[in-house]
Amino acid sequence: MKAEALTWLLEESNPAVRMFTLTDIMGKPLDNKEVMSTRNNILSYRPVTALKKAQGKRGYWPPDDSCYNPKFTSTVWPLMLLGEMGVPRTPWIESAVERFMTQHQMNNGAFCCGTMGGKDGIEEEPCLTGNMLRTFLVFGYDDDRRVKKALNWLPELQFEDGGWNCDYPRVNTTHSSFMSTIEPLWAYAEIPRQKWTRKLKASMERAAEFLLAHRLYKSHRDWRPVELRDMSKFYEGNVVTMFHFPMYYYYDALHALRVLTKLGYQDDERMSDAVHLMLSKKTQDGKWLLEGDWARERKDKTRKALVPMEQLMEPSKWITLNCYRVLAKTGDLELPS
Repeated sequence: MKAEALTWLLEESNPAVRMFTLTDIMGKPLDNKEVMSTRNNILSYRPVTALKKAQGKRGYWPPDDSCYNPKFTSTVWPLMLLGEMGVPRTPWIESAVERFMTQHQMNNGAFCCGTMGGKDGIEEEPCLTGNMLRTFLVFGYDDDRRVKKALNWLPELQFEDGGWNCDYPRVNTTHSSFMSTIEPLWAYAEIPRQKWTRKLKASMERAAEFLLAHRLYKSHRDWRPVELRDMSKFYEGNVVTMFHFPMYYYYDALHALRVLTKLGYQDDERMSDAVHLMLSKKTQDGKWLLEGDWARERKDKTRKALVPMEQLMEPSKWITLNCYRVLAKTGDLELPS
């Protein structure tokens, strides 16, 4: 497939997408002058400046007593989005990371939604642990002892079918969740290969097999997040087939494609249905639409993200970039000479 939207993705108006297009699609190294210059420009990208302004001088996003609640404005959510946008590590990001580690890392290494020493119930959360590990890894914390401890914990709560489920142990469940499984895999995808351990590699392979066994989005039942299950009027079909950005802690077929191709599963035949789904959504001018935004789809409109990212059902640079990332891995993207 010809990369018809390449020039559009390289526009300087979105330096984050431009940087990832240079590196992930065009194969330029991180120390390339154009890449480094573009990455520095991300700090002046409007969503980034808005998030920094919302943090103020406190060094984290309110409230004081939790980095997780309320969604999608407390510290966890801006940190995840900043990591997704490729923002360089800065002192104001480091201070937010330290705040999270202090409030939400358990003694066994796992991250929890409740605060340590607070009134909230304290339970390990594989979704949150995977998401935040991925965020810390892209910010360069791969040698941090706290990150290593959390990574070593992840396989401990893995189900026999290979995945994870954040409902356990609150609910007596034995089947893994797509959403709970993709987050640890997203973290594993960011580990430098020379730092893989046998334990983590085996854990990754089992989790990937769980998703591949369901062909990434074909489950025995309709999948949608608990808080969105009463929104059937909004969806014409299964929410997992809609393409979203930002992902936060949710799941869709494109997100699974992006993660599994980065882990090296691009040649597995069980990826083909999701690839065909992705290609079927390409517009006539070679772009993809932003079909969903988890914060804007919620019935509870008081939970708004600090910054909106693009317009729903309009051509999306972020969705198009993620589709190109998949096609670059499968070898099906033809770049202009």
